Amino acid sequence: MTHEELEICLDRRHTINLEIHPDGPLPEGNHTYDALRDLPETGFSFTPRELLHAIGCKTAALPRSKTDDCLRAALLYSYVLDLEGPYLSFQGDYGSDFQTSLSQAVGVGMMSLIAERYFDIPWDQLGTLPGPGKRFDYRGSTRTRDCIFESKGTSHRGNQEAQIQDGLAKKEAHHARAERFDAELVVSSFVGHGDRPPRLLIADPDKSSLRKLYDRGGDRYYRLKHYCRVLQFVGLPRSAYLLNIRALDYLNDRRSIYKTIIDEKEERGYLTPVYIAGDEFLGRWFDTWVPEGSSRYGHLEIEEELLTREDGDDTRRVFQGMRRDVYEAGLQREPFAQPLLDRISVDRYREYESSGVSVFPDGTVMIFHQT
Repeated sequence: MTHEELEICLDRRHTINLEIHPDGPLPEGNHTYDALRDLPETGFSFTPRELLHAIGCKTAALPRSKTDDCLRAALLYSYVLDLEGPYLSFQGDYGSDFQTSLSQAVGVGMMSLIAERYFDIPWDQLGTLPGPGKRFDYRGSTRTRDCIFESKGTSHRGNQEAQIQDGLAKKEAHHARAERFDAELVVSSFVGHGDRPPRLLIADPDKSSLRKLYDRGGDRYYRLKHYCRVLQFVGLPRSAYLLNIRALDYLNDRRSIYKTIIDEKEERGYLTPVYIAGDEFLGRWFDTWVPEGSSRYGHLEIEEELLTREDGDDTRRVFQGMRRDVYEAGLQREPFAQPLLDRISVDRYREYESSGVSVFPDGTVMIFHQT
């Protein structure tokens, strides 16, 4: 695949079938769901560039230590997904455990795009709920809406029924019916192999309450946790680790948060600047998706070698970073308190040299390049 062919594949628009499960119909009269109601007729439309950016940012694992890098998921999925076939699908057989994690991450990416696009959830306010137990995965909040989302993913279409039923059952685990959410949505994403078309299956379960868990963190907590993943996305695990500690302190009412992004030059090297539409973005180019020397992901190095070899090249790389003003917002006494970028600002960023660009409202950027 040439760079030009990769760019065409990344910007190719996919429209996949979306169905509403009969056991969890969207309730009539609930206008929060109005934007979804036509999707069974029109389908859900997205580009692989959008999906890879969502997966890369939202699935970045929180660090266990100051040196615990995350997988470069956007680069990984550019290999495991067949970007050239008639349908978006997985290219090979990766073994059940690895395939399960791959499918789950695709589910998170699909759900994230739906939550932002059709529920107007700010990108920093879609995050995992704190706490253990049987519960929905994600919380999304706006000034007027409180929503929860359950994300599922599978490479076997027959599993979607069980996934929806599991999501419905999670509602029964929280039966305090005095409280309600504006939307409680289960999203099951099927992306298979070969010529099987993908499918999204959604459901709105019977209402119950997660209010105490939902309200535990607040908007500020979810903003901080989101930027923990952003710092991992950019390749700054020490900063991500420290910000995560401060987010947990905030969650436990120890609200003092000080300078967060630390000087990582000695360990990590300088961040690379790129200039897009006159603005500076800081980040790193990655040409491997397994972090070098990683204790958590070292066992995947064999899979990485096989994937790049099977793809016929090992010269694909991805730039992941954030706009300089967003980076500098992490240096403030109240880190990452800046407003998100509006749609007009995001749409300004279209091209870097010969590559297309993806910029999200949180200020993150993703650029692919292949030689």
